[in-house]
Amino acid sequence: MFPGMNKLGLGAVIFVVALGHITLFPKVADLEGFYHLGHASAYAEGSMFDTSLPWATKSVIADRGADLWWGFHVGLMPFTMFSDVVWGIRLASLVLTLALATSFFWILSRHEVGGAAAWTVVFMIAVPDVFFRHLMLRPHLVSLAAGLVLLSLLARGRWRAVFMVSALIAWTHLSLFWVGPAIALAYLLVRLGEALFGAAEGRASVPPRQAVSAVFLGTVAGWLLRPHPIETGLLANVELIRLVFFKATRQPQVFTAELFPLPMGELLTTSGLFLAAWVMVCVATLVYLARKKLLDVPAEERTLLLTTILISLSFFTLTLVMARGAMEQWVAFGFLALPLFWTHVVYVYHRRSVRRLAVFLFVALAGWGGYRHVVNVDRAAFRPDTMTGPAAFMEANSEPGEVAFHAHWDNFGPLFAQNRTNLYIGGMDPIFQFVHDPRFYWEYLYLSADINVERTCDALSCMGATSTDTYEALRDHFAARWVVVEPDRNPLLAAYLSGDPRFALAMETEHESVFEVLR
Repeated sequence: MFPGMNKLGLGAVIFVVALGHITLFPKVADLEGFYHLGHASAYAEGSMFDTSLPWATKSVIADRGADLWWGFHVGLMPFTMFSDVVWGIRLASLVLTLALATSFFWILSRHEVGGAAAWTVVFMIAVPDVFFRHLMLRPHLVSLAAGLVLLSLLARGRWRAVFMVSALIAWTHLSLFWVGPAIALAYLLVRLGEALFGAAEGRASVPPRQAVSAVFLGTVAGWLLRPHPIETGLLANVELIRLVFFKATRQPQVFTAELFPLPMGELLTTSGLFLAAWVMVCVATLVYLARKKLLDVPAEERTLLLTTILISLSFFTLTLVMARGAMEQWVAFGFLALPLFWTHVVYVYHRRSVRRLAVFLFVALAGWGGYRHVVNVDRAAFRPDTMTGPAAFMEANSEPGEVAFHAHWDNFGPLFAQNRTNLYIGGMDPIFQFVHDPRFYWEYLYLSADINVERTCDALSCMGATSTDTYEALRDHFAARWVVVEPDRNPLLAAYLSGDPRFALAMETEHESVFEVLR
């Protein structure tokens, strides 16, 4: 199945992946998976070429009628056969985690890295926070695995395969279309640098011109091979360019934490051991390069090593200055450099002392990583029945098309996945809500943040802005028939809705309440 892989090693990799998902049970790692599987269900119920999202009433996604993650959602359609959405999420996320792990295993095997299985296991658990994100149902897992495979194919492969993988990245998640070209640029720079050093070219490597052309054409193909490519491109502009400009204004935001830089203190706490190993390998590689000792390394593996270091340095910078979400790419590409360096540069596997040290470090890492994973599951994972009660109640008591106002943007996914009778607010990243109409974004933010619940404003500062009674805003601006609120997250809003006679408590669970907006 995979050249150079042994069944025992592959079994160990599968065991670690399965163990991560088993220890997560019965929770789910992220609420975004509900949205992705819900959109796949909408395609399964209707047409996969109908990319409209009318369920998001205050979002530019609905305005454009396009789907940034169309390829990913099409790929998830087989997992919509389950009557229980949560089990579809569990199985789909397990498959994606396995795909990432086996891709890494395959790359190490084809580049003749000793102990490929052990290295893959360590890669998965090296940074527990990243391992936790690998348990999520998100398209970044496909993009990450494909990016690693793309780099390996550039160093040792054919342009046709490079074209196909580049197309897959853009087709799956258009907002990450730039990953393929960025990898190709890093590969080109390394090949130019090798030529300046007089290093021999790898016979199995893709020539730089072919590499750049194949990646560019593949990226364009992945963009065009979807419904409404122009509208989808405009949405990608919103999530990339408009988001960067909005963050630069430093205005109050309700965005997820992964869009903010990672503080150095948190970086050291969560990934200090890997950071130390990565820095050591980067410095040692530069020293070997300066002394021209890398000229003895097989050309393909030398190119791969240098390119992984360049790419990981770029993503490390992005993690610290722009968005902690880039941490996954930094860890993946950065970790790939470790086995390449130890296998093809320093040749230390035969030393008994090195093996003993490796076993000791692995046991220590596994113990600490297991503890940190348990903490992540306890603090960051979500209940599998999130929004199940409100979704079922409103579906049974609503006319099709009635709007449910939910106090947080991350409520959209669980509601949408379990009830497509109602319509909702926003839908996915809040930047899409802001671009649709800033006035509604600010009115939503005031209520979502529990700042001022009796009245809300259509601008950042209420001074000089239009202040509207909350009931009137919900009824007239958001056309809401229902209001879904989590009292633990919004105690002030929940208390206001309970005390205002214009709202009636329709149902409540242990964690959520649904209020009817009386007419």
